[in-house]
Amino acid sequence: MIAKKSILKKKKRPIDIDEASRVLNEKSSFETVETYKAIRTNVMFSMPKTDNGKVIVVTSSAPGEGKTTTSINLAITFAQMGAKVMLIDCDLRKSRVHRYLGLERKNGISNVLCGFSNLDKAIKVNVRENLDVLPAGEIPPNPAELMETEEFKNLIAELQKRYDYIFIDTPPITVVTDAAIAMKYSMGTIVVIRQDVTTFDMMDAAMESIKTTGVKILGAIMLGAEQKSKKYGYYKNGKYGYKYGYNYTYDYKYEDDDKDS
Repeated sequence: MIAKKSILKKKKRPIDIDEASRVLNEKSSFETVETYKAIRTNVMFSMPKTDNGKVIVVTSSAPGEGKTTTSINLAITFAQMGAKVMLIDCDLRKSRVHRYLGLERKNGISNVLCGFSNLDKAIKVNVRENLDVLPAGEIPPNPAELMETEEFKNLIAELQKRYDYIFIDTPPITVVTDAAIAMKYSMGTIVVIRQDVTTFDMMDAAMESIKTTGVKILGAIMLGAEQKSKKYGYYKNGKYGYKYGYNYTYDYKYEDDDKDS
């Protein structure tokens, strides 16, 4: 009798399973869908007019605030109105976009920037209707330096010719410089904050870091408010407007432990 080979698979962490379930789909609640539509309207009115694709950077003040899920859901919501949308995972150290959307990480933006892959081959087409995704790719030893290159600038310029909106998911602005570098090529940034996680000091530090880049702050989306409030969080021009509670939390450790595809 020949024993069957056992195939060991890396177990998905509860973080990924929980957050993946937060990605918008046909089962998402009416309130959640309408929340993102309302945020979409606010963002659209805040963006300057341009003939090129509009580049929006999504970041947070610290790990664990829900920026990746928010990036994905914003991209999906913009794609739903018929716009051609690109989502780029530039959190090269701790990428999550590929996991939450069920994609492979390999052959992504880092591979393109290093000349190991062609852009067209790296883009995941129609992940959702009107939404293409460029995953992070292999973990480079120098993510910030890679994004400072002429290749990154040219890649963004090329994508602006192809897409109406380009969302860039970046690391937390106060943790590493990657987000600030990406903002140089954007028309605005959105900061994700989380109730009972983000402190005023953290928020102030994030805003100060963003201001040094000179990029327009489109607003901040607050997650984790009380469900009973029935409103969403959108911080603009120094005021908190509507508030809506997703009421979910997870533990996010910013370290290089994501070496799978």
